[in-house]
Amino acid sequence: MSSRLLLSSLLVTLVVVGQDLHAQAPPLQASRQQAGSVSQKLIGAWRLISVETTRPNGEVIYPFYGQHPEGLLIYDRSGWMSVQIVSDPKPTVPTGSSREEFLKAAPAERASAANGYYAYYGTWTVDPSGSTVTHHIQQSLYPAERGEDGVRPLTLEGNRLILRAKAHEMGEDHQRKLVWEHIAPDGQ
Repeated sequence: MSSRLLLSSLLVTLVVVGQDLHAQAPPLQASRQQAGSVSQKLIGAWRLISVETTRPNGEVIYPFYGQHPEGLLIYDRSGWMSVQIVSDPKPTVPTGSSREEFLKAAPAERASAANGYYAYYGTWTVDPSGSTVTHHIQQSLYPAERGEDGVRPLTLEGNRLILRAKAHEMGEDHQRKLVWEHIAPDGQ
């Protein structure tokens, strides 16, 4: 075989193999676009619709937030996020409206207020496939959460965002489902 024919055969083989490898490679650009698309859809404020906790036996319970909690989740364009949840029923004590009055309240009243409230903030990222959002928690009402990464599988359905979280509580593993509704810019 002449060297020219050998070179041509080798070139054709490299092109064919290269195309085959390219066809088998994961669509990195497409997954980055997917994550970008999901990120754009998450930006804004979200109103809490429900929190359901599912036990290992499939039973749905409402142990900490009650059946009608209220909350706000915010994702901003610069990569910051925050979440706040008030349980149902809402805490009613202490009744003072200043930090000073709050600190003067009886310990049981302060504990009641803390038990009925949950909040944290930090930064957020979406994985390349767009299937999870990670909350990089910088500060939390629960000190042990500081510095944690909360990976939340997500589903977008119209103007609703469904986040899932795993939790070990009450002596068993639970699956938590939080449903959020996007708040339109006019607040409706």
